[in-house]
Amino acid sequence: MSTSAERKRNLGRVPVKWIVLVCYVLLVLVSRWVTSADRQPKPELAHAVQIESANPAHSSSALPVVVVPSLPDRGEHAWSKTDLVVKPDGFPGLGQVYVVRWPTALHRSRDSMAADHVAADMLKAIESRLGAGRFHVVGEGLGGVVALEIAKKHPERVASLTLVSAPGAQEYTLLGNAVANKFVYFFHHIPFVLFDVATPHFGLADRLPYNRGYSGVFFDSDLSGAKAMLRAWDGPVFIVHGKSDWITPVDAARYSARLMPQARLLELEGGHGREVAQAASEDIRRFIADVEAGKAPRRTAPVPMAESYPDLVVSDGARFWILILIIILCTFVAEDPTCLAAGLLAAEGIIGFWWAALACTVGIFTGDMVLYALGRWLGRGALRRAPLKWIVKEHEIDRMAGWFGSPRGMLVIVSSRFIPASRVPTFVTAGILRLGLPRLSLLLFTAALVWTPVLMLLGSTLGPPFMEQFPRYKHYAAWIVLGLFAFIWFFTHWVVPAMTWRGRREIVMKVRGLMQPSLWPGWLLYLPVRLGIVLLSLRHRRLTAFASANPALGRVGGFVGDAKSLLLRPFQRDSRCCPTLALSLEDPSDERVKDAAAFAACHGFPVVFKPEVAEDGAGLRFVHTQEQLERLVRGAAEDFLLQKFISGFEFEVVWRRNPGKDDGSIMAIVQKRDVTVRGDGEQTLEELIWLDEVAVSRANLFLRCHARDLNRVIPAGQKVTLNLTGSYGHGARCLHRHDLITVELDTAVTQFAKRFPGLHFARFDLRANSIEDLKAGRFTVTEVGGCCHVSSLLRDESLRFSRSYEAVWGQLRACLEAGAYNLSQKVRPVPLDELMARWSQARSRHDEFAVSEEL
Repeated sequence: MSTSAERKRNLGRVPVKWIVLVCYVLLVLVSRWVTSADRQPKPELAHAVQIESANPAHSSSALPVVVVPSLPDRGEHAWSKTDLVVKPDGFPGLGQVYVVRWPTALHRSRDSMAADHVAADMLKAIESRLGAGRFHVVGEGLGGVVALEIAKKHPERVASLTLVSAPGAQEYTLLGNAVANKFVYFFHHIPFVLFDVATPHFGLADRLPYNRGYSGVFFDSDLSGAKAMLRAWDGPVFIVHGKSDWITPVDAARYSARLMPQARLLELEGGHGREVAQAASEDIRRFIADVEAGKAPRRTAPVPMAESYPDLVVSDGARFWILILIIILCTFVAEDPTCLAAGLLAAEGIIGFWWAALACTVGIFTGDMVLYALGRWLGRGALRRAPLKWIVKEHEIDRMAGWFGSPRGMLVIVSSRFIPASRVPTFVTAGILRLGLPRLSLLLFTAALVWTPVLMLLGSTLGPPFMEQFPRYKHYAAWIVLGLFAFIWFFTHWVVPAMTWRGRREIVMKVRGLMQPSLWPGWLLYLPVRLGIVLLSLRHRRLTAFASANPALGRVGGFVGDAKSLLLRPFQRDSRCCPTLALSLEDPSDERVKDAAAFAACHGFPVVFKPEVAEDGAGLRFVHTQEQLERLVRGAAEDFLLQKFISGFEFEVVWRRNPGKDDGSIMAIVQKRDVTVRGDGEQTLEELIWLDEVAVSRANLFLRCHARDLNRVIPAGQKVTLNLTGSYGHGARCLHRHDLITVELDTAVTQFAKRFPGLHFARFDLRANSIEDLKAGRFTVTEVGGCCHVSSLLRDESLRFSRSYEAVWGQLRACLEAGAYNLSQKVRPVPLDELMARWSQARSRHDEFAVSEEL
C-alpha cells in the first residue's frame, strides 16, 4: 500500500486544472441533488400556484378580483413586493382582492411556461381557493396574456378584463414575428440555462432578480394567437398603457382597442409596469365598479371570423428606433438569420424595407470592424486563449498571410462575406496582419450593402407563406429549428465547399475521416481498448492488474506516464539501445547546456529532443545546430532527454513472454512509412497536399505542420516528406508487416527484452537501415513501452477493422494474464493513485507541432 507521503506526491503530479475540474463537477452534482426536490412537478398544481389575499373584503356581495402580476416573479418572495396593480388596501367598496404567487420552483419544474399552460394551472388554483364563481381579472405585463387565456378558456366566469402594460398583437412584440422572437429569446435563454445547470448555486440562483424562470417565460411565450383572442372577447375590458413604454409600445394597446371596440383605453404619461399601475389604480377601481353596476359596455354582436384584421401601424417614434437597435444587436449574434427575419418584418409592414436593410448593414459592418480591431489590438497572442483559439488556429495565420499578400487578397476577404462560417477567422486574421483599414472598411461595407438586401428579399418572399403554415406545425417548432440548423450546417459545410476544387478535396478528406475507422480521433478509436482494459482488470479482480505485468520496470510497469529514460535504463548496456542522455530541470541551466553540448559533440547533429513524459511523438524535435539546441535546453519546461539520431526505417514491435516461462515471441510488427509528395515546378505545397491521394486523408494535419511553406512552389522532382516524425500523431502511415517476422528477428528481440528479467509485455520502437537488416535482427531500439502499449494496428487502413481489434485484444489479454500471474506470485500491486497520477500527467501534455523550418 502507498504511504501518505506517496499519495501526496502522486496528487502533486496531477495537473491543477484536473483537480479543479473534478472538484467543480462534484459541487455541481451536489448542487443539482440539493435542488432536485424543487424541480419535481407538484402532484397538485394548486399547491404550486398560490393565491394570496391582499386585503380584507370591503363588500361581501361584490365579486372577487384576481390580480396576475407581471410574469415571471423576480425572486422567491417577489410576490410581496412586485409591481402589483393593486395596493395592499385593495379597492374600497369592492370585493376581496387576491394576488397570484408564482414560486421560482414552478418555473424550474415545468416543461413549459407558455401562457395557456400557466392559465390552466391558475384556474385550478382559483377553483381551490375561490370555488366556481365569477371574478374580475387584472393582468399586468405578461400576466395580461395569462389573464386573456383565462378569459378565453372560461368566458362565463370572467366578469371583466383589465390589461395593464400588457402585450397585444404579436406584431408589436420585439421583432414582431413569432419565429424571429423565438430565435432572439433562445439566445437570451441559453445563458440563464447554462448558469442554472453548470454552476453550483445550491438554489441561490432562484432568488436572483433574473434567473432561468425569468428567461424561460419569454422563451415559451407565443403571441401568434393573441389577435384572435382579443377579437373574440366580448366582455368589458379596460386597457391601461404608458405612452413612453419601451418594452411594449403604446401602438400595441391602440391596436388591441381596435380589435375590441367595447374597450376603454387609458394612455398615461410614463413607462412600463409599476409607474403606470400606481397612476391607474383609481381608474381601475372605477371601471370594476361600473362593471358591478352594469354600466360597462359589452360587444353587442360577434365579429365574423372571415373579417380581416385591421391594418397594422408601421413602427414610428421610440418603437421604431428600438426596433432598429434590436436588429443591429441581433446581427452581432447571427447575421444571416437576422437579415431573413428583417425581410419578413418588412413584408408584414412592421418596418420599412430599406430602413431594415440599413440597420442590418450597419450591424454587420460594425461587427466586422470589431473583429478586425480585436485581431489588430490583441495580436497573435490572443489566438492562444479562449474563445479565439476555438475559432482561429494559429497555424492558419501564415497560410492566410500568403493569400492576403497576393493581388487577390482583398477579394478573398470580401468573398468571405458570402460564405457562412468563414467571416470570423478571416476578419480576425486581417486585423492580426494589420491590413490597410480604409480600403478594407470600404470593401466590407460595400459587400454588406450588397449581401443584406438579397437575404432580406429572400426573407420577405418566402417568409409570409412559411408563417401561414407555422400555426399548424408550431408544436414541432423545436424540431423544425433543429432541422433548419442542421440544413444550414450541411449546406455551408458540404454543399458550398463542393462548388470549388479545394472544397471538393476537403469533402474527400471528411468522407474518409468518417468512413475509415483508422482515421477516427484517438479518443473514439481507442475507446473499446480502454474499456477492454477495465473489463479484463475487473475479471482479474484488480483495476491495476495490467500494471503488474512488468514489476519494477519504471514506476508503473511502463504504463503511460513513465519516464522514457527510466524505461530505457535497464537496456543501456546493450549496443542495440540508442544512446540517451536524460536531463532534469532540477539541474542548473548552464550544466544542462554543457551536458547537452557534450552529447551532441559525441554523437553529432542532428540529435533528437524529447520530453520525458509524452505520447505519440508529442514535443519531439530534431535539433540541427548548437544554437537551436541551447535554445531548447534553456527553454524546456519539463524534464527531457536527448538521443542520437538514427536514420533508416522505423518499426514498432509488440513482444510478450508467457507467464512463468523463459520464452518470448513477437506478437505484431508495424512499419511507419513517410507520406511524401513530389513537386512539378508549378503547384504549391498546399496544392500538392490536396492533390495527393494519400496526403488528402490527413490534409488538415499536414497543412498545420507546414503552414509556413504552403504557398511555396516546389521545384520539379523535389520530394517533400510531410510527416514530421515517424509518429502517427505527426502524420506517418502505419502498416501491418507480419511478413517481416523471422526467426532471427524474433530471437534478437527476445534476447534484448531479457535484459530486464521481469519483462513480460513490451512495445519497442526500432530503427533499421533496411528491411533486410531488420529481418536479420540488426536494429536499434529508440523507445520502450510497457504494459498496455498495444501496437498501432488500428491505424492501418488496409486491415479489416474486426481483425485489427482482434489482434489488439489479444495483446491486452497477454498483458493482463502476465499481470495476474505476477500478482499471484505476491508481487507488490501498483497503487491506483500512482497510476492515475502518471496517466493524467501524460494526458495533459499537448504538442504544438513544430513547423517545417524547425526540423
